Amino acid sequence: MTNEELDELIQDYEGLFRKVLQRCGLFPGQADFEDYLQELRVLFYLRAKEYASRGLFEMDNEVTYLFKFLLWRIVDQKRKKMIQIKEVEEEILVNLQIQIEPKFEAVETATTFTAFYERLTIKDRQKCQALLEDETISRQQRSRYRAYFKKQFQNFFS
Repeated sequence: MTNEELDELIQDYEGLFRKVLQRCGLFPGQADFEDYLQELRVLFYLRAKEYASRGLFEMDNEVTYLFKFLLWRIVDQKRKKMIQIKEVEEEILVNLQIQIEPKFEAVETATTFTAFYERLTIKDRQKCQALLEDETISRQQRSRYRAYFKKQFQNFFS
């Protein structure tokens, strides 16, 4: 196929690409939408360029087959991206732990922690106890409480 035929073929299958992305939970306006759309176009181009004509391509590649082929390629791409994000998050956590540990080495006794707790307001004490004991609070709320107490803790010990 010539480049003009391939371009026309890609334009004709643009709706299929968007359906694949929609099935994967990617919609126009999202940050990764255009990247994944371009990835689908490249995959489609590489598959279609091997055929001598459009008719041969369409005979060998039914729409349902192409849909599944492209869908699983995008699913694989998203999985790889999630694995990379988790690895980066783990590195960040290790680096934070290395940075924070020396600051907490100065805190040696339970009396210092008690002094910190007694300095808290009644509402903050309830938050602290909920963070330590309540298993029913949401992950989002836990994260907020941790961030709040991290600031309070740093202010107290600085």
